[in-house]
Amino acid sequence: MLAPLDSGWLTLIVVVWLLGASVLHLLPDWGMSPPTQLERLSKLMGVVFVTTAAAMYISHDTPMTFHLLLLASLPLALVLIVLTRSMLKSALIRWNVWGVPVVVYGGAVTGSMVIDALRANPGYGYRPVAIFDDNAALEGTAIHSVPVVGGTGSTLDVPVAILAMPGMQRQRLVEMLEGPLATYPKVILIPDLFEVESMWAQTRDFGGVMGLEIARNLLNGSAQMVKRGLDIVLVSLSAPLWLPVCVLLGGLIWLEDRTRPVFFQQRVGFRDQPFTAWKFRTMVPDAEAVLQQKLSADPELRAEWEANYKLRNDPRITRIGRLLRRTSLDELPQLINVLRGDMSLVGPRPLPKYHHDQLTTQTQHLRTLVHPGMTGLWQVSGRSEAGNLGMERWDPYYVRNWSIWLDIYILIRTFSVVVKGSGAY
Repeated sequence: MLAPLDSGWLTLIVVVWLLGASVLHLLPDWGMSPPTQLERLSKLMGVVFVTTAAAMYISHDTPMTFHLLLLASLPLALVLIVLTRSMLKSALIRWNVWGVPVVVYGGAVTGSMVIDALRANPGYGYRPVAIFDDNAALEGTAIHSVPVVGGTGSTLDVPVAILAMPGMQRQRLVEMLEGPLATYPKVILIPDLFEVESMWAQTRDFGGVMGLEIARNLLNGSAQMVKRGLDIVLVSLSAPLWLPVCVLLGGLIWLEDRTRPVFFQQRVGFRDQPFTAWKFRTMVPDAEAVLQQKLSADPELRAEWEANYKLRNDPRITRIGRLLRRTSLDELPQLINVLRGDMSLVGPRPLPKYHHDQLTTQTQHLRTLVHPGMTGLWQVSGRSEAGNLGMERWDPYYVRNWSIWLDIYILIRTFSVVVKGSGAY
């Protein structure tokens, strides 16, 4: 009879894992977004655990307590595997052995955007090595350090080609697909759809007619309930950790200037409704008067303020306030807002009305379709360096592509950003 961890069970786990990873295209996961990887990895873990537990139960080889322990260890095992995969992938990227070479057809704006995205996100595993474009003036030049080596009739011996010419006529597209692009095992077409839901889009075949299915997850009531449930569970379970920290930080703030440690401010919330956001006070008393005095005396400081509504060397910040902002601990009281239902753990950053009104009308509308969050895609994609332009790029992208897996991915990324302290001021 086999023991729970002997070679027989380990062999079963490895076989099921490899088969599942192959079916879910996780071996390798090149070209797959991190939230999609997380979703499929979670499903794979579930299949492996259920299969192993069922086999052990049928064989009457293990007590029920072991099955319960196996189930309880699933979340921890998932975290460990995600971290291990991330560290291994980072090492392979540093050694320049991760991914496959790809060529890009089209050196105009779209091609440049694709190359920029792939170089900024090496984890996707697509390494652009050459560009083909019919503009003779581009040949011999480089776009984001990738050389333009010929026209669109040329080919290169690599496994993946990306066609980034969305304005191409249908007949020309067919000629490309049946001509030079027919030599590549995989071809990726970039359509002229830049402001639609893209992360969870899937193709559908209707007897030779291709359709693009776009998931609108925000209209799914059950998914919204899962998001709210995740907020409540995570905040409640972590309360023994964050409540004592809040008490300690509140005491330190009060000791510095004997003034109330918590700051309350009206922010724009869900469906454009105002709510009161909680934060630890990081500024001196009469901070607004101090700010206006400094801005009036320093034009460069005013220009920085009007660009981001933040200052790198803000004269209003207290000594402990600088530490709180650098570590983002000043936002810890917003966990109360999450419990109250004013906010979510993940969502667009809650903004004061004056800042919210500076964004484009479309961005303002999309941001109010979800609850504001303590962290979000904008914060983990550059944070303060991105400014309003970053918010206008990443907040609509988050709303259009929202899913519970995207939220979980952002929470994981937030931990890394907070530890590094990048962009927090």
